[in-house]
Amino acid sequence: MTCFWLAELAFSLLMYVVLDGFDLGVGVLSGFAGDTQRRDVMVASISPVWDGNGTWLVIAGATLFGAFPDVYALLLPAFYLPLAGMLIGLIARGVAIEFRHKTVRGRWIWNVCFFAGSLLAAFMQGAAVGAYAQGLPVQNMEFVGTGLEWATPFSLWCGLSLVLGYGLLGAGWLALKTEGDVQAFGYVAIGRLLWMTLLAEAVVFATTIVSHPQVAARWHEHRALYVLPVAGLLASLGIAYGHRNHALRLSFCMTVLLFAVSFLALAASFLPYIVPFSVTLREAAAPASSQTFMFWGAGLFVMPMVVGYTWVAYRVFRGKVDAAHTYH
Repeated sequence: MTCFWLAELAFSLLMYVVLDGFDLGVGVLSGFAGDTQRRDVMVASISPVWDGNGTWLVIAGATLFGAFPDVYALLLPAFYLPLAGMLIGLIARGVAIEFRHKTVRGRWIWNVCFFAGSLLAAFMQGAAVGAYAQGLPVQNMEFVGTGLEWATPFSLWCGLSLVLGYGLLGAGWLALKTEGDVQAFGYVAIGRLLWMTLLAEAVVFATTIVSHPQVAARWHEHRALYVLPVAGLLASLGIAYGHRNHALRLSFCMTVLLFAVSFLALAASFLPYIVPFSVTLREAAAPASSQTFMFWGAGLFVMPMVVGYTWVAYRVFRGKVDAAHTYH
């Protein structure tokens, strides 16, 4: 049952990173939109789905709390500040999306909130991931650090890397969902962000391997893991090919694949630890009775319901958006 909940946690996190990632990326790119009409179309492209995308973060948090409560209790004090920053950013962008179309003279304020909130949320998520990958000071299943472990150069670089990655996802979404000027904007952004994202990700991967002998040993011991970077390289080539040939759906799908491969590489680097080099899955798992009890509710009904709702939402709101279909 522990493997089931680990798979559900990983799936929820990956869904959040991909789905909320592209709408956070659109928010970051909105800061470079240049004019109101273009920004209106960018907001319209995510308006039917942005709030539902955040559901996956709730699912991941609830799964962590129920199935791995010791990890939840350990990570929360370690990430108070980045989590607070992320929530402030998510709240700011949510309010901005709802309020910006209700005013004319003050719209610039909400435009700034939409951009800054998206940037802050994305950056703080990346910084938290960087701190997690570095390893946290843990004694007797308790966090004993200062709470500033996320503020290292490596973690801040991870924050920047995730902003770039989300921007790439957002650019792919805009190119796929819009037409005319906004589609051209997204198309140009893909070309500019792809290589910056790959460089940033390569630095993160190399630094992790060099600074953690345990990770290097795991990759050396399990040679099959090298399939993941090869798949990431092929996905990158697929993005570049789709961009060059205006195959925008291929470009976006390959970007999603790149994120999925990067996520799996991160997880595979640290297993069987759920908190790197401190807490294993077996040590962190809730009692079997608790996991079974959760399965009959969250596992059997809630997850399929959220998957179904997500599929319906994207099915109903498929197709292109334009200036005539702005958020209201």
